[in-house]
Amino acid sequence: MNNLTKMILGAVSLAGVALSVAPAFAEDAPAPTWTLTGYVAATSDYRFRGISQNDRNFAPQGSLNLNGPDGFYVGAWASQVDFDPTSSGNPFVELDIYGGKHTDLWGIDWNFMPYYYAYPSANVPAGAPRPDYFELINQLTKAFGPVSLQASYAWSNNLAFDGGEGNALYGNVTYTLLDWLSISGNLGHQWAENARLVGSRDYTYGDFGATATYKGFALDVRYSGTDLGTAQCGAFYMATRHACSGGVVATLTYNFTLLP
Repeated sequence: MNNLTKMILGAVSLAGVALSVAPAFAEDAPAPTWTLTGYVAATSDYRFRGISQNDRNFAPQGSLNLNGPDGFYVGAWASQVDFDPTSSGNPFVELDIYGGKHTDLWGIDWNFMPYYYAYPSANVPAGAPRPDYFELINQLTKAFGPVSLQASYAWSNNLAFDGGEGNALYGNVTYTLLDWLSISGNLGHQWAENARLVGSRDYTYGDFGATATYKGFALDVRYSGTDLGTAQCGAFYMATRHACSGGVVATLTYNFTLLP
């Protein structure tokens, strides 16, 4: 991405910070409210931006989110992972820590979210690049009746294993067919500074599927894939075989509320 684009996106992020800390003017400020929610899930293949993170195998997952007044929140998310086919379980868990703020912009929800991807179980030799990395994410969401649109931009100063600067643009469209059934699709593009240095490249990814809900349960089934070949995938993004090729992913989730 050129410098002008980066400057504009950087300004957008700084504006998000300013709006986040600006006071809200109202005659009667609402009383602070706190909620603690979470979920547990089982997925047939944990995919992140189209690429399998668990060698195309089953993965348990879970999340806890504390939501405070004025749109502020913090949370944690965890999943089983498997990056290395020669040493299964190194690392074997991903633990993400994040926080941020939702701000209403003329009827559009702006979610400003610093996000840290951690792999505490990774056995990395001293001085070698680590998989942990940080992203700054901005999301804009707007509903038009049964249709919800979301656009996101994520920036990292250094991707996993010293992958260099990373930029990702992606969007989501969700259409509610019934009160218990929706269809949705995602399309995105990932830029990675050092991918070309090892025979790989930036890539496009996408998925399409349906989600059915019943009380606290949700069943999501979708097809997910990328435009990366096996060699390009293994050279930079993921060592496990066929991690970037297309496949059907099914995820069963149970959502719960602990507070109030």
